[in-house]
Amino acid sequence: MYLIQAVNDLIFLVEKETVFLKGFLIHHERYDYMTNQAFQSHGLSIENRVTGLMEALTFDEKISLLSTHQSAIPRLGIKEYFIGGEAAHGVVDRQGIKTTVFPQPIGLSNSWNKLLMHQVGSAIGDEARAFYQLKDQKTGLTLWAPTIDMERDPRWGRTEEAYGEDPHLTGELSASLIKGMQGEDPFYVKLVAAPKHFYGNNNEKGREDTSNSIDLRNRKEYYLKAFEPAFTEAKALSMMTAYNGVNGIPCMQIQEIEEIVRDEWGMEGFVVSDGGALTLNVKEYQYYDTFAEALADALKKGIDCFVDDKELVEQAALDACDRDLISEDDIDRAVSRIVKVRFRLGHFDADTSKNPYANIEQTVLNHEKHQKLAKQVTDESIVLLKNEQNLLPLNREKMNKLAVLGPTSNKVFRDWYTGYSPYQITPLEGIKNLTTADIVFHDGFDRIAWKTSDNEQYLSLDQANNWTISDDKNRSVVTDEDWGNDWHVFKSLSTDRYLTQPDKQSTYRADKEEVFDWFNREKIRVKNSSDKEYSLSNWQDHPITIEQERVVVKDDTCSTFEKEIIDNGIQTAVELAKESDVAIVCVGNHPMVNGKETEDREHINLPLYQQRLIEEVYKVNQNMIVVVISSYPFAINWAQDHVPAILYSAHGSQELGTSLASILFGESNPSGRLSMTWPKDSEQLPAITDYDIRKGKRTYQYAEDNILYSFGHGLSYGEVRYDSFSMDKTTISDNEKVTITCNVKNVSDYLRDEVVQLYATVTDSYYERPNKQLTAFEKVSLKPGEERVLRFNIRADQLQVFDIRINQFVLEKGKVLFSIGKSSEELIHTYTAIEILGEEITGRTLATETQAENYDDYENITLTKGEKEQPCVTADEDGGKILFRNVEVADNNQLKVRLKGKGSIRFHINDETDMPYKQVHSSQWEDILLDIESHHDDKVDLILEYKQLSIQSVQLQKG
Repeated sequence: MYLIQAVNDLIFLVEKETVFLKGFLIHHERYDYMTNQAFQSHGLSIENRVTGLMEALTFDEKISLLSTHQSAIPRLGIKEYFIGGEAAHGVVDRQGIKTTVFPQPIGLSNSWNKLLMHQVGSAIGDEARAFYQLKDQKTGLTLWAPTIDMERDPRWGRTEEAYGEDPHLTGELSASLIKGMQGEDPFYVKLVAAPKHFYGNNNEKGREDTSNSIDLRNRKEYYLKAFEPAFTEAKALSMMTAYNGVNGIPCMQIQEIEEIVRDEWGMEGFVVSDGGALTLNVKEYQYYDTFAEALADALKKGIDCFVDDKELVEQAALDACDRDLISEDDIDRAVSRIVKVRFRLGHFDADTSKNPYANIEQTVLNHEKHQKLAKQVTDESIVLLKNEQNLLPLNREKMNKLAVLGPTSNKVFRDWYTGYSPYQITPLEGIKNLTTADIVFHDGFDRIAWKTSDNEQYLSLDQANNWTISDDKNRSVVTDEDWGNDWHVFKSLSTDRYLTQPDKQSTYRADKEEVFDWFNREKIRVKNSSDKEYSLSNWQDHPITIEQERVVVKDDTCSTFEKEIIDNGIQTAVELAKESDVAIVCVGNHPMVNGKETEDREHINLPLYQQRLIEEVYKVNQNMIVVVISSYPFAINWAQDHVPAILYSAHGSQELGTSLASILFGESNPSGRLSMTWPKDSEQLPAITDYDIRKGKRTYQYAEDNILYSFGHGLSYGEVRYDSFSMDKTTISDNEKVTITCNVKNVSDYLRDEVVQLYATVTDSYYERPNKQLTAFEKVSLKPGEERVLRFNIRADQLQVFDIRINQFVLEKGKVLFSIGKSSEELIHTYTAIEILGEEITGRTLATETQAENYDDYENITLTKGEKEQPCVTADEDGGKILFRNVEVADNNQLKVRLKGKGSIRFHINDETDMPYKQVHSSQWEDILLDIESHHDDKVDLILEYKQLSIQSVQLQKG
């Protein structure tokens, strides 16, 4: 016994000395960091540098790095830095530094050009570095882009910001952009890209306080699939979560941040919340009562940096620590992720010579090569939707007079995420630069004067440009820009400025140069109250009236006004078109009116005024080209039926007019292809809050009709012939790939870019599969007469389905048809079906506890938050159903259902057994048992029908 004790004492002394020595070394290293800032040394690994910096930071200093306003730490030589900024289609500086502006992302996605996207990303990264220097190295290298939200509904107000409706196209293009942004150096990054908004974010109304219900297969196969390449391929070093919730939990607190983005996809960077989301979590969503609770939960779920008021964030973190909601380890985890990324930006380097991006010169801002790139990508983003009788390209030699008409013909509009470019070429200017023909122009809007209904005085401008009433007609005339849904903006002819309601004032002034701001106080709603009289209301729909000879906004008083038309815009446009060889009518939207961030569109029709303009011009000149310049699809059914040529472009590009003109006159060949389906009618679409693309028949994957222009559609000048189709396999199994080959040949005299699209259709599946699904695409340039052989390697995992029985992707036994073509609807060739040698799915067992959300089908249910923050399936008082298909049953089974609520439940077998409802009164989660009688089938369809209950799980067990 004594011998054992002696040995133990000796072991203790050895361990103690070892610990002492290790402690001395650590202390010495910490002292070295504290005195010499060795974390700035390139000689140490990034892990040691991060560890050293974290040890050097005090608790309060760590707290000061939890918001996007990262405090300076002078004793360590760390500068103040602001995380954040926008770069959706170019670096954005709200103070007006000039940068290159590319087309809106919806336009970039129409290029279908991965190489070009990489080049655009690289240009944005270069300009971000120059911007960073101009901002005294305090901001600009951690930018919130690209937007990877799936655009399954064209009414979404932020459609302009994303990359279309298909996860493969979105994933490929956004990954290429991110690679360009972050650069090719193995250690240093040019800028840090932050894909957003993770995830299920595709409606504006209610985004700050509601949750979107998204089932397993939709989540895994569609919404999450688009984000995956940003991290697995492009290695994005940041990410922004969405405002909305998914299945009952706000996205800043969902488990997928850690479980999928970090653990499954291997993301190594830091995650930020959306702007003000911490505040909204408490005040709007009311998910938590205090900021401390909201921050603590988000921090534990994977948010590292909060885009919110610095003092609020830091106080919430301190309160959370005081209440033991989080520990210093939680803060260390978040801060270490942030500083690790900042190391890779070079923020803490004493010697910048090893950083290839440290000395990018400011001359790259809107450099000539970036201007050329903007022109190229704008060329490739414009989509030729229709070209009957080969009206396009126009022959300049035969053109004497050309009418350029419409509200988007002499503007380059900015959306909220557009930067300031040093120049903008409007369509009118671009056309003038490419032709010697006589150009006549009108925007199609009326010039009007408003009069009071009672004394017929004019709503005019005084000498200070305030909107008042007087007899001065000259200072009363405004351009009436009618953008639809009764929303107008008025531009004074005397000041060339827009009427706007100054912040917190009830009056109006004509001094706004551009309709552009987070709150658009220039919007005025105009409604007919009788044949001659109109009522006006402000941007918040409060009445506009006259008070003491001033035009003011009141809550309870509404005046009526009469409109005097000085120049009828449509009539003038018609007269100009009548005298011209060709009429080009440019229509579309204003990015700040009727559809933007915070505001979804009510419908997808053109504004009635623009529709009238098109129809009236067509009556007098059928050599007509409609150019749709917009942030999103429109239902231009009449134009498609009548007008011979239609082009579509996104907004934003500084080279918009140059590119449009070069396509009109044949100097460039249009090669853009739609990244979204354009529906014929929005009334046939499900509610915008319905996120089930299968049941809603959304996107080209499930659409059956209601298609005006298909996904992938776009025309070019000249023809390309497809032939020599082949495959190298007749079967495919796990970890294999099939190579699909075809030849494309340019059989025209035009230089031609062709977007070759390959779609897969899986048949004989247990699960409902898409009608077709994009699996590969390639954009190829072909000289006249040139022929190219294209080879597509399709991996087996691209054909997988998410198996809800086992919660993972599987390769299912069946067949697959590959089709190659020019769009999802214009398929040139379908290859012989090949066998998929995968798992045969015939049914399922519920012998073990099965989450209710793993149903096979449903009616009238919503996914909400259940036990342990897992989704549960909730039905309201109208009742809902969930189906488990082909379930293995045995004699004397009992169905155990875990549920909560005050309602009723019953089950059906094969839709035959109509059991009576069982009443349930449960305020907590509990199990109830339902007896199942013997059934002659080995497998049955089990249907649960219930009201006012939430079901967490089901299980079949012996009675």
